Amino acid sequence: MTHPLRHWLFVSLSVFVAAAFPAQTRAGELTLALANSTCEAMNRVGDLYRASHPARFIILCKSSGLLAKGMRGGALKADVFVSADREWMDFAVEHGLVAADQVSSTWGNALVVATPKSSPIHRLDWQGLASDKVTVILIGDPSTAPFGRHAKEALEASGLWDRVKHKIQTRKNIELLADSLGASGPGTVGILFKTNLTDQLRQLHTVDKKLHQPVRYYMAPLTASAGNADVTDFLKFVQSQAASDIFQAEGFDVSAP
Repeated sequence: MTHPLRHWLFVSLSVFVAAAFPAQTRAGELTLALANSTCEAMNRVGDLYRASHPARFIILCKSSGLLAKGMRGGALKADVFVSADREWMDFAVEHGLVAADQVSSTWGNALVVATPKSSPIHRLDWQGLASDKVTVILIGDPSTAPFGRHAKEALEASGLWDRVKHKIQTRKNIELLADSLGASGPGTVGILFKTNLTDQLRQLHTVDKKLHQPVRYYMAPLTASAGNADVTDFLKFVQSQAASDIFQAEGFDVSAP
């Protein structure tokens, strides 16, 4: 479960440290560029890894698109990139940012429709998004946030997009959306990943997987870090059973794609 205050304090500190100390400034220090929805789980994986390794992590949590564009433009430096979809990992491969032969896909997720716990809406099917009881639909920015792109795909595939686009409001990342949704009034629903539901939200239903591309995560070392022994060791650990157990506990799908 996500803890917003802890998350933002951690990310703020991480961004400050990253600005002061570029990736790979000393042995055992790794910079991880992570899709927002993986940050809580990867923090836990990192804690477990550090229990038996003298490692230090600088963690950058943003939407996959913003991370990929930041690395492409040179504004972000990292050793490992985790994308919440194939599109942004393909972008990183095409621009030579990551080692193409080391891309892996270890986890999946599910897209859900949710509402604030205080909302009078307790039941709502997918077509109900077009009903008068729903006044605002929060989704991620489809141009940079995979969960937003999947939401738009599902709405278009089901013929709902043109009927509800006047209700759509976007957020830059999934943490912002979860916080906004939790504090919103009656009539507001959100479409987000299952793993980012908070205690302030109520899940209404899971979006039909046939309506959007599979939700899979992709991980790879940056090209400049691909031969780094510390990076290789950490990536192997992330794909271990111990790490898989953490992701499964956080609600991710750890089955093979």
